[in-house]
Amino acid sequence: MHEHFYQRLRRHESSYSVSGSLPVLFFGDIFSATVGTVGLNPSHQEYLDPRGFELTGTARRFETLNSLGADDRRSLTREQCNRAIQTMRGYFQPANPVYRWFKSLMRVTTGMGFSYQCGEVAHLDLVQEATKPAWSQLKVDSPTEAQALLSADLPFLGWQFETFPFSALLCNGRTVYEAVKDLSNGTTTLTGRIARVTWFAGLAEINGETIGLAGWNIPLARPTGLGAKGEAQLGEILLAALNKLGIPRANRERRRGQG
Repeated sequence: MHEHFYQRLRRHESSYSVSGSLPVLFFGDIFSATVGTVGLNPSHQEYLDPRGFELTGTARRFETLNSLGADDRRSLTREQCNRAIQTMRGYFQPANPVYRWFKSLMRVTTGMGFSYQCGEVAHLDLVQEATKPAWSQLKVDSPTEAQALLSADLPFLGWQFETFPFSALLCNGRTVYEAVKDLSNGTTTLTGRIARVTWFAGLAEINGETIGLAGWNIPLARPTGLGAKGEAQLGEILLAALNKLGIPRANRERRRGQG
């Protein structure tokens, strides 16, 4: 398992990757989580301050080539890779500077009764590279490069789905939902609307096991009309939908004792 992580960490960066960054394999404790949230790709703000300088000290969120003392990705040692992985596992620990982008997702998962901080939820991305410009602009500036990144990284995400037995996957935005549905042999069974958001719920099959699949059409960083209360309500709605489909409480007990 860890060898696969090492290989991804050592893979050559894109020309649009944040300089000195490492791919973010996951956010939070993937080894204990029962629920996975999925987005497009990590923000460059996970690595850079508003002036474009690398985050350091208590502001640092992830290890970099600089923090690890590595010349390049290909030279990363097992020890350096393990340190990077451990930092990713601890992303949501209370003392750490979690990026504000996660606040909305935290309200949704809290509405479902699950917590990032307690290790019940981990976050994954279609593309593991933090890019500059941001993904939405990269698709405009260099659509060929954006597609190349997706093609290179989606297999790793698929491997994560197969390796870590999540009981439910939550997708932030229609693009993510459709990509995850394709990767996981998913189907949409239930839909509904709250404020400007259309939500979806269905089932996916991974390694011969059925898990819950849910998502919504508008990424939560955009205007959705939900607000904090509506985001928590969205979580409650999705939990009820997954329960109706036979995924009670996202099988909370399934992962206990692993990791």
